[in-house]
Amino acid sequence: MTDPLPVAASETPDSFRFDKTRKIKRSTDFQLVYRARIRVYNERLTVCCRPTTPDAPSRLGLSVSKKVGKAFVRNRWKRLLREAFRLRRRELPTGFDFVVVPTRQDKAPSLEILADDLVKLARRCVRKAIKRGATPNAASISSVSTPQTNEIRV
Repeated sequence: MTDPLPVAASETPDSFRFDKTRKIKRSTDFQLVYRARIRVYNERLTVCCRPTTPDAPSRLGLSVSKKVGKAFVRNRWKRLLREAFRLRRRELPTGFDFVVVPTRQDKAPSLEILADDLVKLARRCVRKAIKRGATPNAASISSVSTPQTNEIRV
């Protein structure tokens, strides 16, 4: 079986860890993200975001309700979303907290699809936040360089 998202040889395994500093755990942090009212969605996911400090690492919070399915289905969604965030976090804007809410589906999509959706929706969410003026320093937050090229993307 081939790896859907290849890892560069120069990357160390520790640099891809999903450690505690990257998680949103506290209820108050979730509420702050929801109160910011910056949301974007597609047919699979809803992504909410809130700006923090420009140099802070992006953090992920997951909200998977019982509407998605039974416990094993919800846990599968959470594992896939954490893995998508872990593998693609260098493509995500820094200085934001993201809360991801999956919509009801017949089955969980593949990791590749979720990773692509997560990056696209996160960038759209950040653009929306900048457009609303929710960031104190929009220029430093809006630029995200991809690992393959040096072009600036949001």
